[in-house]
Amino acid sequence: MRTTRLHILGLAAVAAIALSLRAADAADAPAAPDAEVAARLERGARYFDQAVAWVGRGAAIGRASDLYVRLDAKWDLEDNHHEGPQAVWFTAPDRMRTEMTALARTTTKILNGDRAWILTAAGSVQRVHGAPGAEETLAQMRADLLRVRDLTAFVTLEGLKGPGVFFEHLGESKGSGVYEGEWIKVARRSPDGRRILFWLALERDAAGEARATWPGVVRVEGDAAAGTWSEDWILRDWDGSRALPRPFRYPSKIQAWRVHPDPAAAKTTPPRRFLSAVVDDIEINNRIPPERFEPPV
Repeated sequence: MRTTRLHILGLAAVAAIALSLRAADAADAPAAPDAEVAARLERGARYFDQAVAWVGRGAAIGRASDLYVRLDAKWDLEDNHHEGPQAVWFTAPDRMRTEMTALARTTTKILNGDRAWILTAAGSVQRVHGAPGAEETLAQMRADLLRVRDLTAFVTLEGLKGPGVFFEHLGESKGSGVYEGEWIKVARRSPDGRRILFWLALERDAAGEARATWPGVVRVEGDAAAGTWSEDWILRDWDGSRALPRPFRYPSKIQAWRVHPDPAAAKTTPPRRFLSAVVDDIEINNRIPPERFEPPV
């Protein structure tokens, strides 16, 4: 099966998962009276807004139109194996530059709309768009662009809100292993039918009332019929000792796992970690110079 792109999804059914996440999830939510549905949507919106405020340090920082991030990353995908420093620049909607360094040599990939180039570690420039036999390379660069585009929306969380978008509270759960924690589970519904689930860290006030803070697990649901995997993004060490001073909080450690989208197949197909990264720096809305996305000389 091919790897799913990181994309934003809205709730229809909740698949049972692996990796010892002990959530009491059902494949299909039972029908409920309108008042109960309205109450779940009210709680979901409230919890999600609490997480937005926590990430923004109590202020609304809006949507992110551009992103710069520097990682020490290890990728393990069929078409992407890399271990070492990586830098990414992105400007909405369709410009991206990545620099990946291994053995002190850097490979640069640039995607600017329908045009794309690669500056190899040896220093040669390859034009990707229109080049014979480069269709798969261009398709992979576009898939990476979609991942980064959606990741940019995750940075502030506020970019995931919008007309026709609803958030539904699905209860509380506890996880173990890489999912360890006590969580408030919230599903995002959107008009385009794309589906995503959040496990938001749970805190309780003096009266025992639950309050959401940082997103610890984000699941982008796949589609068994379409041949796309679910992806679980594990976000840890928010605002930790490594974090640089920023007007928003961000996770210092990221893991990403692929999980079979078919609950039956997931029982016999082990999850696979395809990304492990430490975030060295991150910036948003910093007006990246357009020259970053021009063809290399």
